[in-house]
Amino acid sequence: METPMTEWNNDRLDEMNGRMKEGFAEVDKRFTEVNKRFEKVEEKMATKEEMAEVRSELRQLNARFDRFLSILVAACFGMVGSVFVAALGVFLQS
Repeated sequence: METPMTEWNNDRLDEMNGRMKEGFAEVDKRFTEVNKRFEKVEEKMATKEEMAEVRSELRQLNARFDRFLSILVAACFGMVGSVFVAALGVFLQS
């Protein structure tokens, strides 16, 4: 463990100054790396216009699924009705 300094001489101050510069250079390097990461993320993010376009397309797709579901339900009711009428006809003939 270093002993506490009671006096600061020029050499010691120069050494501390050098370590401070190295430390700040390392921090600057890390900030540069973080900024590069943010730039990459910003490139991948969608703009408001793109999001509005996606929402519009999803609404259209939702409307298509609603129409498909309506047709499917109508077809199922038709099939069940046909089976019911056929079963009723068989039951009444016997």
